[in-house]
Amino acid sequence: MSHQARYYDATAYILPHLAVLCTKLPLEDKAFLITEIGLAIAAERVWPLKPDTEAFREFQEGLRGLRRETEKLVTNPNIAAVLGNNPTQRERFALSALAILGNRTHAYGTWNMFGNEWEYCIIACLCGWKEEVISFRTDKNYFCIEPVSIAPWDGKSIEDEPVWFQGLLHRIGDEETIRFLPFVYGTWVCPDCGKRAAYWDWLAKFIGYGWCGG
Repeated sequence: MSHQARYYDATAYILPHLAVLCTKLPLEDKAFLITEIGLAIAAERVWPLKPDTEAFREFQEGLRGLRRETEKLVTNPNIAAVLGNNPTQRERFALSALAILGNRTHAYGTWNMFGNEWEYCIIACLCGWKEEVISFRTDKNYFCIEPVSIAPWDGKSIEDEPVWFQGLLHRIGDEETIRFLPFVYGTWVCPDCGKRAAYWDWLAKFIGYGWCGG
């Protein structure tokens, strides 16, 4: 469905069938399926389907079905037990849930940062300045990042992305990713022009330059 974090149109035609299959699986298999397809779904934001095409309609149909099943898992208080004891699988499930229930650009960027252990991220200011290798671990002071305060999650609502995503990470015991969320959702200052912007705006700008992922 995806190769080197790229998206292919064939994914769109598979999603509705996977969504139907997902409804028939036991919890553990349902979680495994969602974990495995999340990156392909997130990648669609970088290589978007054209609206008013059959592929776009198929993708949206499949996504609607998967959202229902994913929300049930995310709000399940016992999700950590369902996912098992593998920390990497737990983290990948959370990222897949973000791709399905949240903003796919956010999910794609977070997936890349997670895959590089938060030592590598990509940004581009609207002024034209851009950088492909920035570390969340060592470069926070360089950018004068202003972290955001994320409220506690009630365990039910998925309306506020950083709130439910952080809450899910708490449930599955991913304290490493939680450390960086206030910076990911925070405000950054461009070292070139001094303008302040959300990290996600800079990520979207970098993608707009034609970055191909991987």
